[in-house]
Amino acid sequence: MLSVCSSMFIVTDVAEANTVVITEAVQVVDGGAASDQQSAVGSDSEGNVHLVWTRNGQHLWYSMLSPRGETMIDATQISNSGLHKIAHPDLVVDEDDTVHVVWADRAGQHSIMYSALQPFKAPRDGQATTDGAISSIDDTIISKRSQNRDWPAIDVDSQGALHVVWQDSYDPLDKFFAQPQIYYSMIEPDVTTGGTLTLFDDTLLTPIIGHKGHPDVVVDANDYVQIAWDDTRGGKVELVFVVDTSGSMYSEWADVCTVIYGGNFASGGYFRGIKPLLADANMSVYETIYGLGNTLPSVAQSGNCAAYYKGGQGPRNTALGTTDSDNSGGLRVLPETIYNGNT
Repeated sequence: MLSVCSSMFIVTDVAEANTVVITEAVQVVDGGAASDQQSAVGSDSEGNVHLVWTRNGQHLWYSMLSPRGETMIDATQISNSGLHKIAHPDLVVDEDDTVHVVWADRAGQHSIMYSALQPFKAPRDGQATTDGAISSIDDTIISKRSQNRDWPAIDVDSQGALHVVWQDSYDPLDKFFAQPQIYYSMIEPDVTTGGTLTLFDDTLLTPIIGHKGHPDVVVDANDYVQIAWDDTRGGKVELVFVVDTSGSMYSEWADVCTVIYGGNFASGGYFRGIKPLLADANMSVYETIYGLGNTLPSVAQSGNCAAYYKGGQGPRNTALGTTDSDNSGGLRVLPETIYNGNT
């Protein structure tokens, strides 16, 4: 699928024996001055091709092509009227040739949306139809809560149930520090009544700190739901802190060590620490805390800082991480510096 100059194209192919012949690109729609992008594609039991895409990031559009690339239903808006910020649609066609579509609506409170289309209700004469003519299940909210969500993906199992995944920053307990996680929902559509039955509501799949994103889902022949996503687990992070060593910076030094290594804050309250939290997520943290000048305050040698105090040493001559155990620069001095106009 290629979008160039606001036009949508699709490449069709014909397979015979051991030869695959790829045709020229077929223009699906000429959006003119509109910006048509973020397309998704699927095919039905007769080989017809179904496409959805966003137009100007405001609405969702649909078109249907024959296996030969002929337009059966021209570009038709399928999102309801109103103000929307639509992004990243996905679709799947079930064994009854119903087209199930999900997308993110990022207007106001971000939503994961769903709709079901039955395009065979339309004449399929190469003309545009209407949303009302082909929508069996109107725009339905799958998830809408505080914070942001995006990048939905969908597939269908042998019983006609739908499996939806997306990335979501919903974090009521603030355990993941606003980093998106992967959520899952399972719904049963009813095109007769135009409704859906939620079998599994919003379910967190990745309860561990770190950035997760861009999931995809497929249901195999045994109805096992296979999900893939981006994940920062196994990554490496380097953190460098430069801290004032003047007399007023006493409890602040203790709190810096608490934030990084864990422990109790000077004002009370416990925090696990960035380094151990990320270690739980299989992420390596290489940190160094520098004090301005040739000395460190006594608090930097006690409490949560004590195990990482380097005896007044300056910057290292070698990089961290050359061996697995060499993963901390600790607390060091940073001489020959200028701060607030003073050396």
